Amino acid sequence: MKKFLRYFYDFRYVWIWFLISAFFFVVVFFMYGLDVRAAVYPLLISAVFGMLFLVPGFLRYRKKHEELKRIGLGSMPFADALPDETGLLETDYQELIVRIEKTYREKKDEWEASRRDMEDYYATWVHQIKAPIAVMRVMLQQEDTRENRELTAELFRIEQYVEMALYYVRLGDGASDLMIQEYDLDDIIRKAIRKYAGQFIRRKIRLIYEGTDQKVITDEKWLSFIIEQLLSNAVKYTAEGSVTVQVDDSRLSVTDTGIGISPEDLPRIFEKGYTGYNGRLDKKSTGIGLYLCRMAADMLGHKLTVQSEPGKGSRFTVDLESYPLEVE
Repeated sequence: MKKFLRYFYDFRYVWIWFLISAFFFVVVFFMYGLDVRAAVYPLLISAVFGMLFLVPGFLRYRKKHEELKRIGLGSMPFADALPDETGLLETDYQELIVRIEKTYREKKDEWEASRRDMEDYYATWVHQIKAPIAVMRVMLQQEDTRENRELTAELFRIEQYVEMALYYVRLGDGASDLMIQEYDLDDIIRKAIRKYAGQFIRRKIRLIYEGTDQKVITDEKWLSFIIEQLLSNAVKYTAEGSVTVQVDDSRLSVTDTGIGISPEDLPRIFEKGYTGYNGRLDKKSTGIGLYLCRMAADMLGHKLTVQSEPGKGSRFTVDLESYPLEVE
């Protein structure tokens, strides 16, 4: 009914013209002293013929409307799928759509090429910078001094930021960078823990993890990145106490006894570039780590949540089966 009323409205000028013509028809009959009832018959005939044209016109109108909606729900290009034009204005609109779509394709190709160049540059830069980092680590390990241990810790942080830059660029690829299959969750967690073992030892923070036999359908590289970032934050904001990694059914949690997160910061900690109160205290905070974690979790089909209380610590939970990712 709504479509019919809209059709009626779109062609309102035709009906207005018909009503005005009927009005003048009756007025002329009246002015010449003719029986006004004689005008009713031709007007009824005109109305009937109008209805005969109205129904097929509405059917064509509705068909074109549904076809355009179907095209709009699909993916580009649209121009090749547009229905045949039935008037000069429709021809002009379709030509405009073709020009806009052509411009869009050209700009998209340029953007894709630029993005690939940037990604290639970052990937090359990361691989090149790893060589001097490895050399510096070997040099620092030659002598076990307090200064060398501090420098080694800072070198580890440099590696973190280098890898974060690469993951930041790769995140733009979306699902094209994923390898979804079943993995042993314990192996992924232990690799991340071993990577950060030196940081826990250096900060004298106790790490608690009892192991798990849980299997998970995910991407190993991106889930490892999430776990590593959560461990990194736990170490960074925990001066003393412990960090607990726990798996409960399909939920993986990282809990620390650190400084916690203020209630006003909790809703925004996953926003890009948001550092919050703790980040402002730590001048080295970038506000990118948790943002990348949330984006990676969404890409994997997992759900990342946080619970925290200032002065008592934080608990980050990754729900590995919150809403399964559909892979075509």
